[in-house]
Amino acid sequence: MRYFVLIAASALISAPAPAANIWQECQIETVTLCTPEGCKNVEPTLKLYLGDFTDSKGKPAGYYYRCRREGACDRIENPWIGRNDKYRAFVVPEANIISRVDRDGKVTDISAIRDEVLISRGSCWETESQRDK
Repeated sequence: MRYFVLIAASALISAPAPAANIWQECQIETVTLCTPEGCKNVEPTLKLYLGDFTDSKGKPAGYYYRCRREGACDRIENPWIGRNDKYRAFVVPEANIISRVDRDGKVTDISAIRDEVLISRGSCWETESQRDK
């Protein structure tokens, strides 16, 4: 019996963390734009919607939506999502995006286009899923 418990415990430890079934809306409050000439603060114009959930087949899934406050959204389905006890990270390497949401709801979103890097910071809260909207 002790051997069986040890095997079961080791299987649980090595298994990836399950999706959390969390849907968040994030308001960007400060933005820094960095270019080869330096960095400057710019006006925030984005909202983020992030989802981390289990799909209908029981597999981890997610979304990352970057929306203009008064306009359309860039919709990315199933970004790579990393999780630990302190934060959740949404990563889209092909779009040069990393978005990290801390347990306290603070978000840092970093994106790069050519030689420009945009560092956005703000706050997130739980909301309903935006996937079907």
